[in-house]
Amino acid sequence: MGRNTYDKVIGFGEENWHYGDHHVGVLSTTLAEDADPRVTVYRTMDDLVTDLNKRGIKHVYPDGGRLVQSFLNACRVDRFIISVAPVLIGSGHRLFGDLAQDVPLRLDTVKDVGSGFAQLSYTVEK
Repeated sequence: MGRNTYDKVIGFGEENWHYGDHHVGVLSTTLAEDADPRVTVYRTMDDLVTDLNKRGIKHVYPDGGRLVQSFLNACRVDRFIISVAPVLIGSGHRLFGDLAQDVPLRLDTVKDVGSGFAQLSYTVEK
């Protein structure tokens, strides 16, 4: 996750840390490396990808708008699962930001996940 997402998650309190034993990385140039024993802090996308490869990790869930943009710009996205909430937010960061080129997607599934939420699954066509 990115630093802003990490700060938001921490603000929910210890009882709401839902990552369990999963490896959690935070891509940040400002978060202290020893800020939280549950996370690994990475300074660059290259450091993150190198460590993930070293760990043999094949699938990751990038969480946070700017981090998703970084993965897109590095051509490291094969699939999207996008959850749509039943609220229109008046301001904030665009999820995908400015892209150098279009990213063609193939819709795989659409699910009603309750409470007005929908989940869309796409494959990136390369």
